Amino acid sequence: MASSSARAALGPWLALALALAAWLPSLWSAGFSYDDREALEGNPVVAGDSPAVEAFRRDYWDHLAPAGHYRPLATLSLRFDRARAGLQDARPWHATNVALHAAVVALAGLLLALVARGAPTAWLGLALFAAHPALADAVAWISGRSSMLSALGGLAGALGVAALAPRAGLAARLGLALAAGAGVALALLGKEDGVVFVPLYALLALRASRRALPATLLGAALGLALYLALRHLALGSPWPSAPHAPLADAPLAERLAVAGRAQLTLARLVLWPAGHPPSYAGAAQLAAPALGAALAGWALWLALLASGARAARRTPAALAGWSALLAALALVPVQQWVPSGVVLAPRFLYLPLLLAVPALDALLARLAPRPRALVAGLLLGAALLGAWGRARVYADRESFHAAVLAARPDDPRAWNELGLAREERGDRAGARQAFERAAVLDRGYGRPWSNLGRMALEDGDLQSAQLALERAARLGPDNAVAWHNLGALDLRLGRPAQALEALDGALALAPRRADTWRARGRALLALERPAEARAALERALELAPGDALARALLEGLDAPR
Repeated sequence: MASSSARAALGPWLALALALAAWLPSLWSAGFSYDDREALEGNPVVAGDSPAVEAFRRDYWDHLAPAGHYRPLATLSLRFDRARAGLQDARPWHATNVALHAAVVALAGLLLALVARGAPTAWLGLALFAAHPALADAVAWISGRSSMLSALGGLAGALGVAALAPRAGLAARLGLALAAGAGVALALLGKEDGVVFVPLYALLALRASRRALPATLLGAALGLALYLALRHLALGSPWPSAPHAPLADAPLAERLAVAGRAQLTLARLVLWPAGHPPSYAGAAQLAAPALGAALAGWALWLALLASGARAARRTPAALAGWSALLAALALVPVQQWVPSGVVLAPRFLYLPLLLAVPALDALLARLAPRPRALVAGLLLGAALLGAWGRARVYADRESFHAAVLAARPDDPRAWNELGLAREERGDRAGARQAFERAAVLDRGYGRPWSNLGRMALEDGDLQSAQLALERAARLGPDNAVAWHNLGALDLRLGRPAQALEALDGALALAPRRADTWRARGRALLALERPAEARAALERALELAPGDALARALLEGLDAPR
């Protein structure tokens, strides 16, 4: 009995220690990875040039091109880190990510202890979650923190629901509704798939008392309504959407086939989280999957859903069954019923694995004590080593895209991104080589030509720049960067009318890019249209109040002549 009590006391500390130890290597990286720079630079809310409340009025990628992501809490967390750490060293940013993950593990431990009420608690499952290598995409990648922010909000609400549901009285019911509403709203404001906490709250209410369910559902509905209202005011639609989703034009049957293959890949990552690329940003590597793979993915998901529903139907106290059911529901956002902007990424496992903790622990509990201890030790040791290895993938842009290319050596988009990484560290020759490789691999891909044209423009080779940028705009008519660069070239060549046409094309695709509005103001100044130039420059300053060049041009308009 004493031994059992000692293990129970040690459990939460073991899980928390693993959450910290598994991801310590990410703190050794001073570099930014993948699209971290794009999220941190040029965003006036993150930079502190715009009021913090603007995070609730914008798309997460508003400063580049709207992506249908409404994640104001993620934006505010980046703003906090930039204010305290700047952009010279990524280690403080990684420290925030590790702290967020540790906080998720701590809140999950508190919730498990509260729900178990003296029964054996799922500490082993929580420890495996804390150190699972597949979570590197959320924990070690700075921009991936939205999954953890969503989990934190949802768990905070869950703790309130679990604590208040057994109590009677009007005050307790009001508190219950408030906890559920705040939890749902905070989870969704972190990331869209936080909606899965609604059925979790319903479960927690049912476990305590059926009378707690109406107040819980009412609060959750109000929290959901608040989120949808805020999203509608900011983005013009309350419903999740992705304007540039890879499968936006694909029929439902094709999208579901891709989703089946994606679910099979996610299952493989849970069991064997090694040797996979750090991001599945598009559909190319999953497109037109074999029918067998697609059906196997859906069969696995349906089996998880059915087994969880069967176990949960016996009694609301069947925590392991509800855990499996909730984990299955947490995978719905990756199933492409509505085309999403990313087809598959390991970070999609963060919430499903968190919710699967009791189910995972229940599976391991079927082993006899000694074999269970041996299996647990091997699993935790392997998870720790795997997490250390995966954390290094996110050390900087170059290591990230090198890992993608190790898995997919002929991926033109990864070669293009590798070129940007090399350029960032000053290797212009290596960058040009990577861009050229991307252009050869996919002759219909315009982004490497846009980058080659920009580099030629910076080098003063205007003829090569014009050829490359015109080709980029022709191949990528939806590439706002290509149109912007073409407009910059036309300005350099003294062709303001052509520049204005190209810049208007860029703004049609990305209407909130401050640098494009500033360039438009310059073109209008050259065309001697000062009133329109003033409006464009004022718009640039509205979007990026720290734009010194736009301010100087505007002050020049106001100077006495």
